[in-house]
Amino acid sequence: MQVMVEQAWSWKRAARARHGFSFLGLAVGTLLLVSRPANLGAEDTPAAVLDHARSVYAALGSYADTGTVLKEYGPSSRDSQSFSTYFTRAPRHFLFDFRRPEGDRLVVWGDPEAFHVWWKATAQVTAYPNPDNARAITLNDYPTSNTVTKIPPLLYSKANLPGALQHFEPKQMTSSDDGIGHRCYRLDGVTSDSYGGTGNRVNVHDLTLWIDVSSYLVRKIVEQSPAPPGSINRITVVFEPRANPTLDDQLFRFAVPK
Repeated sequence: MQVMVEQAWSWKRAARARHGFSFLGLAVGTLLLVSRPANLGAEDTPAAVLDHARSVYAALGSYADTGTVLKEYGPSSRDSQSFSTYFTRAPRHFLFDFRRPEGDRLVVWGDPEAFHVWWKATAQVTAYPNPDNARAITLNDYPTSNTVTKIPPLLYSKANLPGALQHFEPKQMTSSDDGIGHRCYRLDGVTSDSYGGTGNRVNVHDLTLWIDVSSYLVRKIVEQSPAPPGSINRITVVFEPRANPTLDDQLFRFAVPK
């Protein structure tokens, strides 16, 4: 046990050295609740970890990921999808590619002049010229199983795009991994949607977020909404992110299938 505790503290100390943060916690096995003495400062709070992750995304010059979505609903239904994201801040390029196993696909891509959306189900291309380009993302939340509003709002932090992580209120922090070996800060709390111009909160539900302890990039998100007895309503999104990768311009040149 002593060896495991010492190893847990070693990666916490390494994280502090890299990011200038001070976090308290022990990773024994895969999960142990953080001991939180009253004298810890504001930098040790779940909100501070989330804010630091947001600042990391806002400062990235480029970003890429691949990911999977697992939707669980009803008594035992399960749907799986996949996606990939490519982003550069200068020159201004963006591409989000969402795919379903049965063949449906939705692509959002942006260039310095406009954002564009192609959805296989409708066979249509819609352009959203600057500066009214945010709808390319916000209007496609539902057909992408809410994935297009996960990371892009963090990358475009000044655009005030809606999303589950934008409205996330973490309540507690634990030390964990994401289930595939990445050491993470696990934040548990609630998120919600904002209703129109009133700002009223709707669709309040539980959210758990795994933030990589080394990179402060998002590794996993689990959202769970109320469901009838005997049913489940849960979405799990897993990311394989890359910070500041070198991305070829060809990645952003989407040719609409004929």
